[in-house]
Amino acid sequence: MTGFGALDLEGVQAEDNRLKTKGQGGFLDQFVPMPEVKPGQTGEVTVRILPPVKGGKLFQYNRIHQINGRKVHCPRPLVNGKWDRDTPCPICDYYNSLWRQADKAEDEGNRNLAEELKKEARSIKPIERYYYNAIVRSMVVDGKEQLNVGPRILSVGKILHQMIIRAIVSEKPQEKLGDITNIETGYDFIITKELRSDFPNYDRSKFSLQSSPLGDKDLIKHCVESMHDLTKFRSLKPIEELKKELAIHRGLIPDDAEKFNVDDFDAEYAGQRTTASASVPADVPAQTTETPTTESATAVETASTEAAPEVDDIAIESDEFLQDLAEFQQD
Repeated sequence: MTGFGALDLEGVQAEDNRLKTKGQGGFLDQFVPMPEVKPGQTGEVTVRILPPVKGGKLFQYNRIHQINGRKVHCPRPLVNGKWDRDTPCPICDYYNSLWRQADKAEDEGNRNLAEELKKEARSIKPIERYYYNAIVRSMVVDGKEQLNVGPRILSVGKILHQMIIRAIVSEKPQEKLGDITNIETGYDFIITKELRSDFPNYDRSKFSLQSSPLGDKDLIKHCVESMHDLTKFRSLKPIEELKKELAIHRGLIPDDAEKFNVDDFDAEYAGQRTTASASVPADVPAQTTETPTTESATAVETASTEAAPEVDDIAIESDEFLQDLAEFQQD
């Protein structure tokens, strides 16, 4: 009789940690969490935007094309408040071309074609993103309220970015607050989120009416030592790679990023289907078994698949996956 082995407590602990993280820890924990709200509700999170790191900038800009299921960073820089069209971007060029074609189709009375072109253009539209260092004044971590959590990355779209910039340099006295990041006389930013037609809206966000210190010396020292490198959120690829993404989108070449080809797999095994034989008891009259047709075999397979239990979501352990997920979590 063989004996039992010893329980690997370290291995069990590692598995417990894996199950707790659900593949979203680490990277997502760097971001300011936006409130989760339902239709008709509003949620708030109060942050304090931090000054730039020494020699750095207050925020990092970026534009992102969603194409072929991937996020591609637009190479055009922000120059004097405008996206520089002199910098080549084939996806932007194609995007602008689609709108011109849509205008032409409308002028010719072909509204259906115009709508198709507009829909395609919207799917690859460059989306503006802006990243700041900030602390969260209050948030719940592991079931407990914590104060001044961070520094974390505040990832915002154009609306919130405009609010921040206008608060610093607006020509309207009622809007201008000056240096909102000043550690002694800066202002907290109250981000208010609500759903309008199932889309997040941040129009009701605002800065506090009263200025306040960032915090005590220990908090200031911690912030200085723990600031995030915001430049990592703008990662440019060679123009040839952008052209390749556009060619894939246009259906001109296959997407070699998809490693599993369903058609190739089916072709390899299509001729190898066999009919399972069953053992027939002696007292049961034998029945003639026929090889099922392709249609009937497919029906059996479909029924088997539908009856299968659901499986857990697969967490892809990669920075690229987590970064994409983190972007979708933000506004």
